[in-house]
Amino acid sequence: MGVKKIASIVDNYTPSEEKRRQCILKAQELRDNGCTIGEIARILGRDYKTIRKYLNGDPDKICQGENRHRSELEGYKNYIIEWINDGCTQSDISNKLKELGYKGTSTNARLYVVNLAKRHGLELSKYHNDSTEKGKEKKKINVDFITRKGIFNHLWMDIALTNDHHKHLWEQFPVLKEIEKCIREFREFFEKKNMPMLYIFIEKYSNSEVKEIASFAKGLQRDIDAVENAVASPLSNAFVEGTKSKVKTIKKAMYGRCGIELLSAKLMYRKS
Repeated sequence: MGVKKIASIVDNYTPSEEKRRQCILKAQELRDNGCTIGEIARILGRDYKTIRKYLNGDPDKICQGENRHRSELEGYKNYIIEWINDGCTQSDISNKLKELGYKGTSTNARLYVVNLAKRHGLELSKYHNDSTEKGKEKKKINVDFITRKGIFNHLWMDIALTNDHHKHLWEQFPVLKEIEKCIREFREFFEKKNMPMLYIFIEKYSNSEVKEIASFAKGLQRDIDAVENAVASPLSNAFVEGTKSKVKTIKKAMYGRCGIELLSAKLMYRKS
């Protein structure tokens, strides 16, 4: 079925797009006044590469270029609004757009649908309808799930799962049994400071059918001297590593925002 697309309106910007457009206009004005790219970047608080991109071309086109699929999806706006009013979900609308010839990704389509619904004050359905007729009662889908973090916490930190979750996961994914057993044995020889258990662990899991576990066991073998010291010695460099992580976190957070003097003031302790 052919679809007549609506022409994109250059002044139909969202607040964020209008703010970006004004920034582009200001950057080009500063360039015309003789400012360098570095000076413009400092004045506007933008990255050097972003400013360099803003300096050449039509501000309207550059602004729209920030979202490649915006103008294409604008052509389907009336259809999308109608589908939202009919109770279609994001996924339903994404599939309908592809049937009409939309070539972009489903992620961009769903994001556009959410933003369009927000702009026009429409209520976007989260559930599938049990009928295609408008106004029918929506059918709610009951879903029970557990996050990947929840599974990790159970395996490594012994945080309990419900019996139903554990039974379903361990039946659906048999590899979890070997992973769980591997983790338990790994922790055991560290807690008991037992060197023979370390060698048995490496020999046993180096031939594991789970390639990630086999790779881990072979890695222990390659660094056997360091691993033996870690098992045998009660000493740890955890305090040093923790302090280093805090320093690196501050450094990353302040990157591009200050000079060496301010960074030193934030990191170095001085008596008052």
